[in-house]
Amino acid sequence: MNNIKFSTLAFAALVTLASCEKELLTETDDEETEVSGQSSKATAHLNVMTRGTGTDPSQNAVTQGRVYVFNSVGQCVRLLSTDETSNKASANLPAGTYTLYAVGSPDLSRFVLPSKSKATPTSVITRVEDADMTDLLLKTASVTLEGGEDINQDMVLDHKVLCIDHLEIKGVPDDVTKVEVSLSPLYTSIQLDGTYVATPTESYKIALTQSADISSTWEASPNQMLFPSVGTPTIKVSFTTATGVKSYSYTTSEALPANHHFTISGTYTANYEIALTGILTSSDWGEDLTVNFGFDEKNNVVPVAGESFNGYKVLSVDEVNHTALVRSASIKFTAPAANATESEWLTALNTAMSAVDKPEGAVGNWRIPTYEEALLFVTNPALYSGKDNTPAYFCLNDGDLERVWASNLTTTPVPSHDVNYQTDTNLRAVITIGY
Repeated sequence: MNNIKFSTLAFAALVTLASCEKELLTETDDEETEVSGQSSKATAHLNVMTRGTGTDPSQNAVTQGRVYVFNSVGQCVRLLSTDETSNKASANLPAGTYTLYAVGSPDLSRFVLPSKSKATPTSVITRVEDADMTDLLLKTASVTLEGGEDINQDMVLDHKVLCIDHLEIKGVPDDVTKVEVSLSPLYTSIQLDGTYVATPTESYKIALTQSADISSTWEASPNQMLFPSVGTPTIKVSFTTATGVKSYSYTTSEALPANHHFTISGTYTANYEIALTGILTSSDWGEDLTVNFGFDEKNNVVPVAGESFNGYKVLSVDEVNHTALVRSASIKFTAPAANATESEWLTALNTAMSAVDKPEGAVGNWRIPTYEEALLFVTNPALYSGKDNTPAYFCLNDGDLERVWASNLTTTPVPSHDVNYQTDTNLRAVITIGY
């Protein structure tokens, strides 16, 4: 269902590295620098010049930044900054070799950055909670200073985020009242040395609005900066109608990298199939790259809690990790002898579950649900089509084998549980599947 155009403007920002904290110092020729508990006389002068690779000033939105200066033993000895009126940061330093880590952004206040005293090359940079992501640029450079030298060090910063410029879905049926598009998994943080942190990840979801010109087209222009995808991401499109939500997803064959602007354009077809085409272009990186992928109604519907998926009832869905918890039909088992111990009951139940075929994409084996998992189906009328009261089902409550049931399903379900399980207690197993 989508025609996805990935158009790239290789930003290049005239980075002006911003004022930062009260740790910033005015450097003077007689300043001393603390190095591993020793003081060394500053005999060289370093000028750090920051710039971008682009020629269009309107694309150079970076106006704030920091330069962390590390000595040869990995100690951060300077934290420098400039503002949008200056693109140079200067420091007087002892002779030696230094590693510079530069961070630039239009608004550094949206990021959690390390202080000078706590900074290391692996310090993690994250977005401030509830703050919108903005552009983020990083660069690392090494410089060696000799006594009496005045060195100019140019640094060209790299964009470490991507930008979603525009999304549109065409051919949306008339009965659809809401359209959403989501991308996942995406990185949430990056180290000072430019290495992305693998966990945790996040999803980006946006609701589209109906076009005023063409009623069958839904669109949005968020111009939203995001960290790049973790490997090949999943694009999910969801339609809401009076009868529920229908979702379609596809795992792309290529990652969504940083330093690109993306436009996502999809077309919904009458035969319930979705064709997605991606074009990745870059004004600086040469020839265009084309990515083609597609999915259809039968094989790529996303599981929804409370509905069936590949013949199994879905209890819950983890959209970030692309897994779902599903339950089995009732499983027949051979009950142990009268007055059997809990261990003997568990052996009988595990033996019965081991003989049941696992669904496609299963992670692990069938197991007895926890008390909380059992409540997902015994208190949910959508997952139980019977009388007001449910039968009793086996569950594990803090590791102990119990039975659980619910009453008053037509109003407010009331769960109950005890350890008085007998041969008429039902066994419904659960298992995690990937999708």
